[in-house]
Amino acid sequence: MASPALTGPSESTPPWLRKIDDWCLRIGDWINPILVKETRQALKSRQFLVTFSLLLIAALGWTIVGSMMRMPQIYTTPTASFMLVGYYVVLAVPMLLVVPLAAYRSLEAELDDGTLELLSISTLSPWQIVLGKLASGTLQMTLYFVALLPCFAFAYTLRGIDLPTLLLVMAFLFLCGLLLTTAALTFAPQSRSRNARVVTLLLVLSMLLLGEYVIGAACITMIWFGIPFPTTLIVFAVVSALLMSFAIGNLLVTTTAMMLTPESENRSTRLRLSLLLLTVIAIGLNVFGVQVFAEEGLVLAFPTAIFLTILWLVSGAMMAAESPAMTPRIRRELPETFAGRALGTFLTPGPAAGLIFGAVGLVSVLVVASEVLRLYRNQPNSTMPSGFFDQATSFVTMFGAYAVIFFVATRWLVAFVRRFHHVRVEFGIAAFIVVAVFAAVIPYSIGLYLADGRDFRYSTWQISNWAWTLSLDVNQVPVWVPFLLTGTAVIGLLSSLLISSTITLPRKTLVPKRVIDEQQRTSRKSVSES
Repeated sequence: MASPALTGPSESTPPWLRKIDDWCLRIGDWINPILVKETRQALKSRQFLVTFSLLLIAALGWTIVGSMMRMPQIYTTPTASFMLVGYYVVLAVPMLLVVPLAAYRSLEAELDDGTLELLSISTLSPWQIVLGKLASGTLQMTLYFVALLPCFAFAYTLRGIDLPTLLLVMAFLFLCGLLLTTAALTFAPQSRSRNARVVTLLLVLSMLLLGEYVIGAACITMIWFGIPFPTTLIVFAVVSALLMSFAIGNLLVTTTAMMLTPESENRSTRLRLSLLLLTVIAIGLNVFGVQVFAEEGLVLAFPTAIFLTILWLVSGAMMAAESPAMTPRIRRELPETFAGRALGTFLTPGPAAGLIFGAVGLVSVLVVASEVLRLYRNQPNSTMPSGFFDQATSFVTMFGAYAVIFFVATRWLVAFVRRFHHVRVEFGIAAFIVVAVFAAVIPYSIGLYLADGRDFRYSTWQISNWAWTLSLDVNQVPVWVPFLLTGTAVIGLLSSLLISSTITLPRKTLVPKRVIDEQQRTSRKSVSES
């Protein structure tokens, strides 16, 4: 006779237990199988056993040593901050270093062993693979976190820190651990050769060590000195951190999943949507921050504008270097209606659509940055120096024009190189840098040669020298230079759009009957299995 454990709940089992059993079965079927596999491997691995054991030993050791160091003042003097710094160091090492590095090695091992190809022919999507790896790392961080919760509670009873600050420090540490794990996963599919993987591993280690230092400095500062800001500003900072972390994490996960996706599928649309989501969230938060908090909001807006500008420069260069080839599978997924084509054309793969999307995105970021400065200047308590807004507006206009012109040059340079060699999208970054360097070096070298090596003044022939032009004061730049640069950028974009009209506006192809039959057969099979 079979045991009840194998046959399921018996007839004598109460109904509420049957419901719980059915619910557990559904949850088990719903859970990502990669999460189950990675969790089993991680919890049985020597790395987890050693790390968890050292974590407990270090926490116990610091509890004893730290308490003895504060004797007998520990009974009368607040010592929570002193103890919390030690507990933070104990917890930060596995959460910010061990778990992200283990996640990176796990995905890299899948690529080295060739098991990723086996997973790719299964029903698992690249998104499920990446999210499974990330969920496994999150589970390990949760275990480390829960193991040290009694220590944090013990430190809190020693007085010297308020509960909101303690909760913010713990949440900040956990959030940073998630972001570092996601970033480490993004590095795993980057390298193809063994030598490149060594370089990538060194980059990941450098990133994690730098993150450990920066995050540690921030957390220890909050532990020692608290958070001396108004409640409204703290709430805004927390909401901003959550939204930006979600947007950045979504972009990193999408990037990793798209790198694991075969080239025959659409790898561009989701990336562009993730980039657009991050930009919209960042712009919205910065506009709200400057409108409500004035100078405090401007402190956040300035680094965010620099981050978005660099992000769009890199993304635009890579999108301009995408392959113009479009497989039948991608064409089947294109929008068919006029409205869909009008709204989603520049989300489709290809260098022409990518060029327009990158240029429009970068220009939008620069325009919003100028509007944020104008918004701050018009406030009654603004301390912006006179003439700064005009200088910034001129700089932003010319910078955007130069960037768009270099995007166009990058697009055609990559197209020329692709006629002889197969290039990856990362080549677009190198091409963009080459174009920018030559645009500045060539006219300056010619001017230096004509001046016999002596100093010479800025002239019309140096207009392509973006480094010199952007460094000039607004009064030193001829009035027609921004208009000429802007016109050149617009003409270059329109010319690329017209020349590549067949690539920019691809036609949707019908799905073959055999593919429809296969999809219906697969859907019926999945329904019958469920």
